[in-house]
Order: sequence, then structure tokens, then C-alpha cells
Amino acid sequence: MDAEYNLESVLNWYSEYLRAKYPKNSNRFERARKSELEAAIAEAITFHLLTSMGVHPEINEQIGTGGVDFICCASRAPLFKRLPKNQFVVEATSLDQDAVSKRSRIPKVIPAGISGGAIGLLTQNICNKAKQKNKQLKGYAMPRVLAIVSSHPGGAVLFNSATAKWALVSEEHFIHRIGSPVADASNYTDLKNSVFIKLGPDGESIVPCRKEISAILLIAVNAAASEVFGIVHPEPEYPLNLEFLPNLPFVRIAQWPVSEGRIVVDWVIAHPQGLNVRHCQFPARSAAASGPKSRNSRFR
Repeated sequence: MDAEYNLESVLNWYSEYLRAKYPKNSNRFERARKSELEAAIAEAITFHLLTSMGVHPEINEQIGTGGVDFICCASRAPLFKRLPKNQFVVEATSLDQDAVSKRSRIPKVIPAGISGGAIGLLTQNICNKAKQKNKQLKGYAMPRVLAIVSSHPGGAVLFNSATAKWALVSEEHFIHRIGSPVADASNYTDLKNSVFIKLGPDGESIVPCRKEISAILLIAVNAAASEVFGIVHPEPEYPLNLEFLPNLPFVRIAQWPVSEGRIVVDWVIAHPQGLNVRHCQFPARSAAASGPKSRNSRFR
């Protein structure tokens, strides 16, 4: 059984689905698979994840005119009968492995016997992706989700609950004034690499940014499974109903608007671990309709 759980099977499953239902998109995907493998992995893995979660993704991108990758609906009704309030769109993108290695200092090929050491955070890479995709997600009268995917060997270390929190509020810094009591020490953030909030014009208030994006999914791809964390925008143009993705751990700002400069974050799931989705191949004809069995989507 273990042989069926691998990344290649997901790529093949998605390719078969496109070939059967969207032949033009299939040709584009196969070209990407040869020349832009990370982008192809991001597209296939995101579709696999959405299918696993029962939100019935359909291809939205039109060859020649573009558009976001997928439109989803938390309903089993036929596409033409689905209510707009149950729909949302998803754009899949990837982090370049060389860029991840440069930022994190984790090589693309992990040498045998490597020891531990300091690693760099991917907060800026994630923020840059949100900036790049902001305009593309604009214009859809429904919630918009950005899926950021990494198949870098260090992905499981680099995409975790702390990464999601730092992407929301930017990295934390520690301040302790010389001569002051230790109890007066505190943490702060400059919001420099926050995906969804920034300092206002007065330099003190905290205001929303990139309201075009309702939420972000961070997806670390391993050989047998993918692990997912979510980040919620505090004030998007179109809020995402988190009940559509009930088992996915989302980090959010607990009290919005922020009062007195104090940012409080929490998780929609207590003590979150990433949502673990096993890689499994399914018949292309049922990819959008039935999805994987429940055993393939679970908490680890």
C-alpha cells in the first residue's frame, strides 16, 4: 500500500484529470511539469488538498485569458446551481527552491550526517508572494485564497505554526532597556513582513493591507504527504467562511481592530498541528466529484 502514497502519483492523478476534462490546461500543465516543476507541484498538490477537504475544486484558469487556478464550493450541488455564498477561488503558487535555500541556509540536497544549526525564516518570501499575487486575486466577488507551496526538503521545518504566526504579524523582536528590570522586557514587531497588516500613516495605528486576499495556506510537501497551516486576514474584502475548511488550523488576530498597539493572535484549533494530507492517486473521472476517502485527510 505504501507505494501509492507519493508525490508522483498526485502529479499523475491531476494530469489524468486535466487530460479528461481540460485538455488545453493539460498541455500547459505537462509543459510546466518539464520546465517549471515547482509550479506544477503547487498546482497539483493544491487541487489534491482541496479535493481531499471536500470543497469540489474546478479549473478556473482559461488558456489565453488567465485567471486564478481554481473555483471551489462547499456544496455538492451541480456547479451551475451552487450558491455564490458557498464559493471561493484559490490561486496556487510555489516558492523557488534556490530562494528557499538561500534564505533558510538549508541546502536542496541534505547531506548525510548533517548536524543542527541556525536557519533563516521564510517570512519575507511569503510576504513577497502575497504582494505578487495580490492583483491577480482582485476582481472576484467571493473569498480569495492564496496557496503557497514548497517542496523543498526543509519544508517541514520551515513551514510550521510559528511560520504562519510570523507571516501574519512579522517576526518578533525582543527589547530590554539597559538598566531596567528584567520584568520590563517585552516582545514587539515592526510589521515589516506581515502579509495582512501594517502601520498606519500616523506611524502608530495598525491597519489592514492586501484586503484582496482572504486567507493564505502554507503547504509543505513531503514524499508521502503534505502539511498545511492557514492564515486569516482580519479585514478582507470577502471573508472566508472557515467552516468550509473545518480541520485546517488557521492563525488569526484575536482582537480586531487592534487596541493600544497590542496584537493578540490565536488559532481556530487549540494546540494546532498542521493538517496532514496523505498523497494518494484516485481515478481521474472522480477527482472533482468524490474526492479521497476520509482516511487520507486527518490530523497527525
